[in-house]
Amino acid sequence: MAAAAHKEEVIGKLNVRVVRGSNLIIADPLTHTSDPYVVLCYGSQKVKTSVQKKNSNPVWNEVLQLSVTNPTKPVKLEVFDEDKFTADDSMGIAELNVIDIYDAAKLDLKHVSDGARIKTIYPVGVNYLGAESHVSWKNGKVIQDITLKLTKVDSGLIVLQLEWVHVPGVTM
Repeated sequence: MAAAAHKEEVIGKLNVRVVRGSNLIIADPLTHTSDPYVVLCYGSQKVKTSVQKKNSNPVWNEVLQLSVTNPTKPVKLEVFDEDKFTADDSMGIAELNVIDIYDAAKLDLKHVSDGARIKTIYPVGVNYLGAESHVSWKNGKVIQDITLKLTKVDSGLIVLQLEWVHVPGVTM
């Protein structure tokens, strides 16, 4: 019974569309290429994209889903270069905040025009944004478009689109 008390309740799901990367670093100096993939971590959850061979401007357009338990906890993102015979190399890290899309998902948006912008987040201070991020109401869904600037490397951006998915029976 005590173990159940520590289990965090899922308040919603976050579909993270990993759209593309641009100007990623060259991780393999021998071939002057990289074989990048993206890993998202949220709490104990870990999901990843496919590997894009020999590409510093990869297009994934893959949707990864995370169960959200705490909207103030960020999603950690890391790009790796796949290596056959050695450990995969890090190609940069970033974090994305869940709170902005969560706050928008709590609003009653039934009467809002399709495509309406709900919130704009600016790339200032300590966030990882590489451009303005917009939370919008599109096709009856709360969507956030994000461009993240990778850190701990010289260059690299990752473009994402978040979608909040309501969980039946959960009141926000």
